[in-house]
Amino acid sequence: MPPFLEIIQNMYLVLCDYWWLFAPAFLLIIFETVWMNYIMAKAAKEMKWILLEIKVQAGIEKGPQIFEHILTGLYAVKGGAIDTDFDIYLKGIVESYFSLELAGIDGRFYFFMYVEEKMKDLAEAQIYAQYPQAEIKEAEDYAKIGPHDFPDKNWDIWGTEMVLDKKDVYPVRTYNQFQEKITNELIDPISAFIEGFSKHNPGEQTWFQVLIRPAGDYWKKDAVELVAKLIGKKVKREKTVSGMVKKDLSDIVLNMRFAPFEVLEYKKEELPNLPESLMLFLSPGEKEIVEAIEKNVAKVGFETLIRWFYIAKKDNFNKAKGFFSVMGPLHQFTSQNLNMFAIDGTTKTSAYYVLTAMRKNIRKRTLLHRYRRRDFYRRGFVLNLEELATLYHFPTIGVEAPRTPRVQARKAESPRELPVG
Repeated sequence: MPPFLEIIQNMYLVLCDYWWLFAPAFLLIIFETVWMNYIMAKAAKEMKWILLEIKVQAGIEKGPQIFEHILTGLYAVKGGAIDTDFDIYLKGIVESYFSLELAGIDGRFYFFMYVEEKMKDLAEAQIYAQYPQAEIKEAEDYAKIGPHDFPDKNWDIWGTEMVLDKKDVYPVRTYNQFQEKITNELIDPISAFIEGFSKHNPGEQTWFQVLIRPAGDYWKKDAVELVAKLIGKKVKREKTVSGMVKKDLSDIVLNMRFAPFEVLEYKKEELPNLPESLMLFLSPGEKEIVEAIEKNVAKVGFETLIRWFYIAKKDNFNKAKGFFSVMGPLHQFTSQNLNMFAIDGTTKTSAYYVLTAMRKNIRKRTLLHRYRRRDFYRRGFVLNLEELATLYHFPTIGVEAPRTPRVQARKAESPRELPVG
């Protein structure tokens, strides 16, 4: 018998003898997954949502950093919906979240915010606090336009979800890096979206949503470990009972294949004898990376999921035009030595090699339904306040957008002293 078959046979025998040790944990994981999917889906159906259209006055001089204050106010929902584990595991309640949306419809550009009905007052208050002359109104859901299944004889779409190219703690390019060096004038990154979406002809649309949910501090712990690794600093990990149990179990599982042939030896893990820090020996580029990571985690973050579509009647469908109207603007945020937005290959509406037509239709149907429901079905990645405010904000005075709906005049109530009757 070949050696590898003998190894497999021995592993099978071990599993047969000790199945009772692994089965309960395996079944518990399956039960928890099925139950949480069921209870969370049930709770989601009971949530009431509204779509707010936001118009700001033309010629405002406030830059992207102002939108950070709005996001800070939205961060206040963290922990507001969940009081105990009972709410999570028996009621299926999840943290409140928001969808910041851009839409190019027949050549016109719109700002939307999709919120829970109970969060409407909070969202409006944060926007009015920074943009007192803004106009906010409830709108019909533009995402209901178009097909509801594929293949469709009239419509076609191309879309995807986005991921980060590196770990969350590596920042993308933010508004502080969009300053023109000579005049110090801000090159507003939102203008690229507006220009791209405004080039659409009647029958063409682009939908872009940024789902955000307040994140805890778990991602900042990753940054501490990464910075320590980059600068060669020793990190002492705190030992916990659960951590030691996990390590022992992993040792058992990983070494099962050797158990039939040799006696296992466990060696004490020792840290190498390194200086306290190698920061002085880093190159300028490496120092810049460390400083950027530390600055990134200095602000609070949001779990983020970006999803977008180009949708058009088949007579007008131009995949290249729709693709570059979004990927071109997103490329602005690329920082070669830090981070960038990348296409999630598991969600894009493309397929290759086998049963391509069927698989494309399945992906189109799935992604379209997720967009319309504003599904926040996974954690996504974390962006901090500055990154989000750069990605989504209202245009500044320098952005010429004639086809963007604006508030043309300030609305005000009649003076109280006005005589009546």
